[in-house]
Amino acid sequence: MVVVPEPLRAAARAQALLRGLHVTDAGYFPAARAHRIERPTGAPTTLVILCLRGTGWFRLGEENGPVGPGDLIWLPAGLAHAYGAGQDPWTIAWAHFAGEEVPAWARLLNLGVTVSAAKVRLPVDRLDEIALDRVYAAIERGFSLRQQLAAATALRRSLSEVAQLAIAPTESRSARDRVLASVETLRQDWQRPRRLVELATAAGVSMTHYCTLFRHHTGFAPIDFLIRLRVQHACRLLDTTTLPVREVAERVGYSDSYYFTRCFRRVMGCSPRAYRQLQKG
Repeated sequence: MVVVPEPLRAAARAQALLRGLHVTDAGYFPAARAHRIERPTGAPTTLVILCLRGTGWFRLGEENGPVGPGDLIWLPAGLAHAYGAGQDPWTIAWAHFAGEEVPAWARLLNLGVTVSAAKVRLPVDRLDEIALDRVYAAIERGFSLRQQLAAATALRRSLSEVAQLAIAPTESRSARDRVLASVETLRQDWQRPRRLVELATAAGVSMTHYCTLFRHHTGFAPIDFLIRLRVQHACRLLDTTTLPVREVAERVGYSDSYYFTRCFRRVMGCSPRAYRQLQKG
């Protein structure tokens, strides 16, 4: 593990490129037998732990929770906590960090201050994509501004991947896979008219559950996502052809050019004609 010296932490808090997010400690512990940490008053920084293999446990406040492969634990700064390896000692990558962005990352990942809200489940077969160990690898090289920026960038990338891969609390692995498959179906076949009941039935879940999982993974409701795909393709046609707006609308699945214009304006903030006149690139 590597710990950034306190004078450099203070400098990071004043550095414009680091005050948003900076790493203060990071490490990688393989098969960490007898690993145990108790912090009755919490830590001055936020801590994230990713369990890659084995088992462990954590306590936040008065609550306890188990940890296994694919679990990411978020322990906010200033809150009493403890954690440690289980009988099958865990292998973990971890990082302490601070900065103005931290509350926004917690909101993005739907993380709170209870045990149930402090754990994110991730697909075990995709943990390599999180690459939290790269935070440690970056900060191990030294504490120059460039190296601290590399560590912060690695952490942002890891947290972004967590946001993409996180499994919702009500989501089974099979339901997740079916909903993600339907997302890819929409990406590949975006011109075809779709009905919500058709999409939910194909995924094998209720319409309400389908919409919840779909929004969790894409940020949008299914039909809104489809509209945005069509508008995206319309933008390409407007940028690369001289087709009239009416024909662009038809090519992206809209028989009514006025309705297409309304959808386009809602997504892009301007009409198709105004978009075509913008200087881009």
